[in-house]
Amino acid sequence: MLKPALALLLAVGTPLTPAQAREPADSAGWAGSAGWADSARSAGWAGSAGWADSARSAGSAANPRLTARYAGLTSCGGRPQRYICSPWRLWLRGGGILPLPDAQVRALDENGRELRLRAPIAVDPYGQFAAYFHKSTRRLAVRDLNARTVRLIPGTAGKRPSMTHLDLLVSPKGRYLVVDPDLGTQPTTVIETATGATWSLPDYAKVQGFTPDGSLLCVILDMEETAAWRPGAPPPSGGVTVVGWSALRTTGDIIAGVSREGRTHFVRFYAARTAMEHRRPLRFTLPRGQEARRLDWTPSGHLTLLTLKQPGSYVTRSLNPTTGKLRTLDTFTISPHTWDIHLAGE
Repeated sequence: MLKPALALLLAVGTPLTPAQAREPADSAGWAGSAGWADSARSAGWAGSAGWADSARSAGSAANPRLTARYAGLTSCGGRPQRYICSPWRLWLRGGGILPLPDAQVRALDENGRELRLRAPIAVDPYGQFAAYFHKSTRRLAVRDLNARTVRLIPGTAGKRPSMTHLDLLVSPKGRYLVVDPDLGTQPTTVIETATGATWSLPDYAKVQGFTPDGSLLCVILDMEETAAWRPGAPPPSGGVTVVGWSALRTTGDIIAGVSREGRTHFVRFYAARTAMEHRRPLRFTLPRGQEARRLDWTPSGHLTLLTLKQPGSYVTRSLNPTTGKLRTLDTFTISPHTWDIHLAGE
């Protein structure tokens, strides 16, 4: 997957009390709510029966659907002894914070030794699923935030010899998990989370994203061309040259790309079959200092544009692909005391 070289510094969120910030990674649960009852087993779905009775069904008026903006670590203590403390947390749309006490924070090497390096973590583009190494089993796991369940990846696919020098990317609906090692070390692996089936991609192909339903992967070939790929099919040999960050429509036939020229931003649309632009681009301007950070299609056929104003202020907007009309959906800023940021979809 592509690793953006952007600094992530400032933000706001629901503050934790000192007791919450320091509690052991095996005990914490919901911040300010009923705890995660995480009795994840070694295979299949785990943890759903262990939810506290007070956890109401997702989508109800009392318990609206959870959407994570990003994952990260917070810092504790005071100057000059501030330190990064466990566990991994999800910062939610609406301002809440959800700890992930079962997620491994520090990477383990092939001998099981804990390192200073962070273990990888990822959030899907729509903020509904989180992928990480499960602490007690050391297996790859995918958590469904709204079903309150954790799927441990079965078979050999779920067990990696080392947690170092690799990134994760999880698809919408949690169907696929991409394990992306450093270039030249091991091949990129795509795992079907329910079965543990795996597929490998050649070194020249990197996964950038997914279609909104998670059935197709958007891959970048030789850092130049964008193509759609379905796990199990031969890797694509060619694709479309897209200007800017690209996004693949559900059907896999249209690729959109966002870029800036002067003060004007453009979204161009390319036909995957012909590798040509198939309609006029959209033109729009953003407030000064805001830059396009990523672009995604939605299941309904609209686009979602995330913009960044350095050092760490974000705006999510809906973009109508027909009219070009922009509508603000969400704004957030990342705290200077939040570290190892992993934005949803990256």
